Amino acid sequence: MPDTGAVPARRSIRLPGYDYSQIGQYFITICAYEMRNVFGKIANGAVLLNVIGRIAIDCWREIPEHCAQVELDAFVIMPNHVHGILTIRQSHATQSRGSIEDGHGCPVPLQPSLERFQRPSVGAIPTIIRSYKQSVTYLARRRLTKPSLAIWQSNYYERILRDGKEFAEASRYIFENPTKWQAATHRLSSSL
Repeated sequence: MPDTGAVPARRSIRLPGYDYSQIGQYFITICAYEMRNVFGKIANGAVLLNVIGRIAIDCWREIPEHCAQVELDAFVIMPNHVHGILTIRQSHATQSRGSIEDGHGCPVPLQPSLERFQRPSVGAIPTIIRSYKQSVTYLARRRLTKPSLAIWQSNYYERILRDGKEFAEASRYIFENPTKWQAATHRLSSSL
């Protein structure tokens, strides 16, 4: 097949038609640009964050300050990626409906506002992750005075956690990730 030079069309890896602002738990993985170790390193099974890694962890911890309906669960900043579980406790649409106490006699049911390309939905996982990545990038570029510093891959991965078992497995995976990184690195270097 001849190379036409055309850039391939980007397609979403989100679940089609799913409302990512609805109540639930989401296991998120965000990878660094070209899987580079931009956030720090692992030593003795512990993550040692560099400047960008500290910015990344501070911005992650601030997510609930910007999105009141979101709670943080297990998370870790690894040398070349971030894992975290975000819990949406209340739908953003539910928050804005009002109540009788607010002077609304009967809240009007709202259609879910599904995230679409260039149509972000307030409080939806894609909007939260986009804002997080933008904040880390902005602060890192400013702090390091590198205006073209690339930090993130263009997408991210999420898994909707359907029950307590999946939540427990994802949490364990996150907590064990630094020690598994060390073991994987050791296996790789010893096989060379």
